[in-house]
Amino acid sequence: MTKHAVIPTGCWPAVLRDELAAAYAGEKTVDAFLSRVGTVWPRPFIDTGTGKGKFRAWRKSDLDKVIDPGSAAADLAGW
Repeated sequence: MTKHAVIPTGCWPAVLRDELAAAYAGEKTVDAFLSRVGTVWPRPFIDTGTGKGKFRAWRKSDLDKVIDPGSAAADLAGW
């Protein structure tokens, strides 16, 4: 029997696929998020495959740097 991976309620994984990255960034749709990748949002750190085999993933920490740049600098300084 295969156990399904589950994210506990109230938690965000460190690596976010399209749907979770869009939700975390506060975009209304995945398409809206993807249209702003490379301009507002960082490019994914994993981007492989094509068509139905397409896999993209963002680091939560990379999105955090865009969402709150001051907080990311404080993290680096050890605050």
